[in-house]
Amino acid sequence: MEESTVSKSKQKREERAASVAKKKRENLIWKIVGIVVAVALIGLVVFGIVRVIIKEANTITPSSDYSAQLEDNGFIKGVRALDYVTLCDYKNMVVPESEVTYTDQEFQDVIKQNLESHQVLSDEGTVKDGDKVNIDYVGTIDGVEFEGGNSGGNGYDLTIGSNQFIEGFESQLIGHSVGEEFPIDVTFPEDYGKEDLAGKPAQFDVTIHGIYVDPEYNDDFVKEYYPDMGSTVAEYEQSLRDTHRESSIHDYVETHVVDDSTIIKYPKKYYKQTQATTKYADVESYQYMSQMYQQYGMDAGTFEDYIGKSDEEYDADVIDRAQKFVKNDLVYQAILENEGVTLTADEAKTIIDEMYDGDDFYQSNSEEHGKGYVAKEAVKKKAVEIALKYATVK
Repeated sequence: MEESTVSKSKQKREERAASVAKKKRENLIWKIVGIVVAVALIGLVVFGIVRVIIKEANTITPSSDYSAQLEDNGFIKGVRALDYVTLCDYKNMVVPESEVTYTDQEFQDVIKQNLESHQVLSDEGTVKDGDKVNIDYVGTIDGVEFEGGNSGGNGYDLTIGSNQFIEGFESQLIGHSVGEEFPIDVTFPEDYGKEDLAGKPAQFDVTIHGIYVDPEYNDDFVKEYYPDMGSTVAEYEQSLRDTHRESSIHDYVETHVVDDSTIIKYPKKYYKQTQATTKYADVESYQYMSQMYQQYGMDAGTFEDYIGKSDEEYDADVIDRAQKFVKNDLVYQAILENEGVTLTADEAKTIIDEMYDGDDFYQSNSEEHGKGYVAKEAVKKKAVEIALKYATVK
């Protein structure tokens, strides 16, 4: 009996001990789980904070200080451009002949455009598709004149086929002669901007005053409109070809000295500032457009509507444009450095004054954007001029 009692007592003690040990293990496990969860929660909070900090750090804040990282001579502050860009072989640049010579069609198109820019109003002829005419009109609905439907007798220039007017208006002018007065029947579209006119039939009483025609292409035309390019058609045409050749060589060199050079790295401060001013220019453009819309009682929407991109897409676009701007500035500055050409702020101003025929441009733009930003034009001009001296056409 005693042995049995002792055995049962021992068994109970062991069971209690096992139970206590089990509870300790369970408590320990829960403590570990709690610690892990707590650490995870802290990690999430920290991660969230870090994300916010990173996003704030990467947010492009608009800045109107265009010259913040520029010297008054247009050079980038504290930057040796040759350390940031590998220049192309601008001293051996070859410009293809095909890039600087008019094709026969291009040449004829230029002459045609110049003739059209000096058209005169003829008081005879019949309207054809594509003609530019001068008309007056009075529009009515049910015999009552409506707002905006009267040219006021001032004469209105309209090119047939331009679709400036309601569908059917321009086509009904075709076949009529100068001096005719006749009605045109049209119907405003259902989605027309003015509710009181949308979907309604209207009649316009039209008078054709004249049809614009090209002046005769001869020596007199040259003497009257292009005296600086010669006194004969032959001299004028040669001047056109020479001017095109010169400007095409300039454009080719200006483009390729940048495109064919390679960026090594971007100067951090100037790169960041350029992003800021790039975004500021967009904001300023949006605000100007918004004010214009308001003048006409229209809503321009938000800045996000204006840019038409997500925040991430827009920032990527700003960065891309800033990189191109900075590359341009580095290349032009690097060419001057490579040639040992110095440029003072006064020299930069003189170049700008010559470019814009006076000091109004330099003065007004310096006040708005700072001297350094305006002087960049002088840096670019000198750099391109240097590259042009080396360029050959083949």
